[in-house]
Amino acid sequence: MKKLVLLSALVFGLVFYSCSSDDDNGANDRVSLVGEWRLTNVDFITMKEGGRPASDACIVELVAGYEFHSDSKFYFILGDSDRPLFDPYAQDYWTWEGDSKDFEIVQTNPMSPPYNFGLSPENIKTKQMDGKVTMTFQSKMGNGSEANFTLVKEPIDKTKTPELTDANGESYYCGFFDPK
Repeated sequence: MKKLVLLSALVFGLVFYSCSSDDDNGANDRVSLVGEWRLTNVDFITMKEGGRPASDACIVELVAGYEFHSDSKFYFILGDSDRPLFDPYAQDYWTWEGDSKDFEIVQTNPMSPPYNFGLSPENIKTKQMDGKVTMTFQSKMGNGSEANFTLVKEPIDKTKTPELTDANGESYYCGFFDPK
């Protein structure tokens, strides 16, 4: 009888371990960063005002998505605007390295364009839901703010820019780059 109880406990333990291992970051094992990711939300933890050429919130509200290329090239894709800041494809401004568990976006010259878009994501999580992959992470930004980012792996729609919330959870809109 003792052997049966021990065997049952062992089998139950293995089944429980197997299920929990599959649930923990299972999507991370299968997600390739290469492709287009639409930026849906930026939720600020700390929001620093000011900076060059504007605050982090004013800059990030212009970004419609991210393009990761297999050759380590990276592009921040700006939303449609009457006053584009710069052409993200004009030069190789950024590179990326890593994978969906740990990656970094590096701006090759932090002064060009005149804002450092580089990110060092932490607490990266991916999950698959309704046939789409969602990625969340936390990162510090060029002018000292810190935020949680949410992206969906899907074609970038330049008419959609991210929803922003300030450190109090309130909706935020800067509008600094809107035509007057």
